Formats: sequence, C-alpha cells, structure tokens
Amino acid sequence: MSSKRRRHVAALLVGYIAFTVGVSVAAGAVPTGYEISIYNATPTPFWVGVVVAFVTAILVSLNAPVATARHRLALLLGTLVGLSVAMLPMIRDYYYYGVGDALSYLGWTRMIAEGSLNPVNFLYPGIHSTAVTLTSVSGLPPRRSLQLVVLFFVGLYVLFTALCVARVAARSNAVAVGTFFALLFLPINNIHTYIFPYPTSEAIFFTPFALYVLLRYLGDRESLLTVRGVRVVTPLGVILTLVGIAAILVHPQAGSNVLFAIVAGLGLQVLAQLYGHFRFEERITGHRSLAPQAVVVGLFFALWTPRFERATGTMGTVVSGLLYGANPADEISQSSSSLSAIGSSIGVLFAKVFLVSTVLSIVAGLVMLAATTDRLDDRYPDRNVLLRYLTFAFVPVFVLFGIFFITSVTRQPFRYLGFMMVFVTILAAVAVADGIPFGLDFSTENWRAAVAVVVVLMVVPQAMTLHQSPHMYKDSDHVPETYYEGHVTTFENRDPSVWFAGPRGGPRRFVDAYYGTTYSDYTPTGEHFPGKEEKIPFAVFGNNESTHYSHCRYVPLTSRDYKKEIGLYEGFRYSAEAFRSFRQNPDVYRVQSNGDYRLYFVRGEDCLR
Repeated sequence: MSSKRRRHVAALLVGYIAFTVGVSVAAGAVPTGYEISIYNATPTPFWVGVVVAFVTAILVSLNAPVATARHRLALLLGTLVGLSVAMLPMIRDYYYYGVGDALSYLGWTRMIAEGSLNPVNFLYPGIHSTAVTLTSVSGLPPRRSLQLVVLFFVGLYVLFTALCVARVAARSNAVAVGTFFALLFLPINNIHTYIFPYPTSEAIFFTPFALYVLLRYLGDRESLLTVRGVRVVTPLGVILTLVGIAAILVHPQAGSNVLFAIVAGLGLQVLAQLYGHFRFEERITGHRSLAPQAVVVGLFFALWTPRFERATGTMGTVVSGLLYGANPADEISQSSSSLSAIGSSIGVLFAKVFLVSTVLSIVAGLVMLAATTDRLDDRYPDRNVLLRYLTFAFVPVFVLFGIFFITSVTRQPFRYLGFMMVFVTILAAVAVADGIPFGLDFSTENWRAAVAVVVVLMVVPQAMTLHQSPHMYKDSDHVPETYYEGHVTTFENRDPSVWFAGPRGGPRRFVDAYYGTTYSDYTPTGEHFPGKEEKIPFAVFGNNESTHYSHCRYVPLTSRDYKKEIGLYEGFRYSAEAFRSFRQNPDVYRVQSNGDYRLYFVRGEDCLR
C-alpha cells in the first residue's frame, strides 16, 4: 500500500469516526422545549464532527483516483454529512418540523390516510400519498412519514445533481464536484422554498432526476417498440414521460418547469432542423426527439391543473398584475423597514441568504453565455451540446421568475429562484470540473486545492441558512409535542361559541394539522373555528383586548411567541410589557397550561352577559 493510499484510508477512518460520534451526540440531545435556533441548541460535538468529516471527504474525494473505493467512500461520507445537517431535526427527534404550510400538509396527509380526501381530487398529492403509503407499510405516524419523504427527495437531489454534472462534464472528477456543489442546497432560500415538508421544495429536489433522464434519453439507442425500423418507444423515453407526470403530481407549478425543460429542448431541436448553419446541428438532429414527451406531459398538465381553483386563481393574479401593474418594491420596502427597526438591513439579509447563490449564478451565466456564443472548447462537442440544452431549459424558468416578480405575486418569484438554482448548481459544477471559461485543468494539484477551499468557504454560510434561525432573522420551525398536544386539548374541550385570536394570527395551522383544511372557518367534518386566523392588532395586545373584541376569545400563547417577539424581534411589534399586561388583565383568564403552551380566555364586551 502506497503512503498516499495509507493517508487516505487513515483520513477516512478519522472522518467516519468523527461523523459517527457527532451524530450520536446530537441524537442523544432530545429537545425539552421549543428551540428558536437548531444551530445553537445542537451540541458542539456534532458540529465539530461534521466539519472534520466534511473536510476529510472533500480532500480525499478530490485527490483519490476516480472509481476507487477511497473515492467512493469519501463521496459517501460527504453526502452523509450533508444529509445529516439537512435532516438534523429528525436526528434531534423533533416532534414535527414545519410551523406554517407544513402543518396543513400534515392535515391533508391524515385526511388521505383516513380516506376522507381522494388524492385524485387534490392539486398536489405527490408527497402526501407517498407519506400515506410509507405509513401503511411501516406503521409510522404521518408526521414521521412526511419527514422521511423529505429525506428521500433530498437524497434524490444530491445523487442526480452529481450524475447530471458527470453526464455533462468532460473531466473524470465531475461526480465529486457535482456532489459537493449539490450539498450547498442552493434551491433552499427559506423565503418560499424550505427543507421541511413542502411540495414546492420536493418538486425542485425532484428536478435533477428529470434532467438526468432527459440528458440520457437524447442519445438513447435502445427500443421497446420499433415500427418499420424506426425506434418509436424507448425505455428512457417512457421513464422521462413518467418522471414529467410525477413532477406535476408533486407540485404542478414547480413540476411544470420539468415540462418547460422538455419543451425548451424540443425547441432547440427544431432550431437545429431549421437552420443548417446552426453549430452542432448534426449532433442535435441526431438526438432522439423530445416531441412525444412534450405532448404527453403537456396534455397531462392541461387536463390535471385547470380542475383546481387554486391553480387558476394564481394565473388570474398574474394576468391581473400584467394588465394593471404592480409594485414589487412594496414588500421589499416593508421588510427593509422591519429589519432596520431591529438593527439590520435588507443588504445584510441578502448577503446571508444569497451571496453564494449570486456568485455561482455569475459563473453559471458565463457558462450559458459561452454555450450560446460558441466559445467552448471544441475538443468536447458532446459536453457543449448538452450545455446548450441546459441553457435553453433555463430560459423559460428565468422568464417566469421575471413575470412573477413584476406582478408581485407574494413570494412566488422565490419558488422559481429555487428552481433556477438547480441549473446554477449543475452549470457551476461543470464550470469548476472542466475549468470553464478559463480552460483550467482539474488534474493540477493547485486547482484541486483551490476548489476544496472554495467549497468549504461556501458550505459554511449556506449551512447557516438551511434551517430558519435568528441568523437570518427568523424563528425556527420546531413544533414540540407540547404545542401540538396543547392545541389538541384546546380543540377537544373548547366552548364552540368562543372565537379565537392570537399574536400574528390564531391557531389555524394546528386546526389544519388535526382536522384537515377546507380554506374556511369550518373543518372537513363540520366543526366551526371562527377567528382561527385572527391577528390581535399590535396596539390592542396587552392593552384593551376585552374592549376591542365583542365576542369572547380564546388566545393560545406558546413559548415560541415570547422567544420570537421578545428575544428575536426585541419587542418590535409585541413588547415584553404587552405580554405582561395581557396576563395581568382582570378580564383575561388562563384556562389551560402545560408549561410551553397556555390558553387564555378573554372576556369580550358582549359575551357572557
């Protein structure tokens, strides 16, 4: 055994031990209450262990010969580190992870499992049906199954992002570069894409699988059905069609981007047929046509999506914004004012969340520019053609991002930004692996060392924004068991004539999680929850609730409310004095408590008279 090989083996041994110890320590640190920051609450040995393991994985994978056991073990170690950080709430045994929409998705999953919701009548049944299947097979509760579904899609994303890079790049170490760039998780921005159960995110994580099948299908020579010597149906063609349909079922809006990628590829093929001077036209015209997949997947999208009012409503909003105008700066201005009040700025937040994405987007932009202006190395024609396909596939997504931005459809642009980051990740990784546009050789020791340093420097800020935390001026999405069980006790023992309210909104999401949702004050089983979304005005809370409301109100308060408003936002909207005054109001009565969750009864002016 050579000395270099011995060093690699020793380093991998240290890395795997450090990772195992770190994960074991984290798994033993089960939370006892709400954690506003999973980063601060997770024991230091975990972070030390994953840092040692990740650095080891990078150094060994970039230096060990490709296809050796050392190389593969290093890639496996790096992937395990990335997945452990992404799935840290599962490792820490969080009761549930996802405070907002994720709780509603839990309710829908329960409805499908109970048979009260037919998946065919649900806009995006993909992850919910998968979780129900997993629950029926494993016996796990839906809240656990949904978390495992997220793990599956995250793993799929890392694997096929690396394979996409390997399929496109010309150099042998592309899999390693692709793997570590995938572990940056650029699509997650915590504005409209998240690491918890969220169909949009899962559809985005599913995209590299679709892109890989598309890139492989282009040169497919096998056949399932041949008519007069023409290959009509191929295995990869069938898989690509099914993958396109599956993406739409996971989430039609995000999944439609797979359809756009197929259509864009077809458009490139048509251009190659029409213009004889088009460079690489012979290679493109020799590829299998994407027309069958575009037609079948497009037809499925056209039949599935318009049946749902929510999908058509979004399109109506977009059209209205284009016709009558909108001001996308309004929400940015409001956020900027709020950040200034707590001593930060929109620039600081942008740097924390988007600095790495911006840098890699510039790199990806240079690659796309080189691909469309024939400035790539002619020694790698196959790579250059595939880069052109990816460039064309990127265009419709970028256009949609612009449309949603100028029409100010809430945070919708950030969904498309997350999808764009899939392309950015692949293209930037290809640029690094092949030295585009500078023609650098990855086989040189200095270039590999530079790549290792840059990846480590990028991973740290990206890892800090993978989960919501005070680092990015947000509270954690941790849902302790005390919160869920406290709300359930309230729902089962409440007086139906009493309405709800709460700081920044009532208990709507927990109602959704327990009963399911109907987008109204009524549950699917007919229970009435008036005020479940009612937000107590800033000036009213802790001041004059009993005179402001005519109906009696239930006001649930959790430790999260206090930590967020006082610890994170420094009393910007709801002050410590307001919380204190609220509890001391003689017309406010505490009627339930389990420590982390408390329910208060507010006597209104006209109730109980």
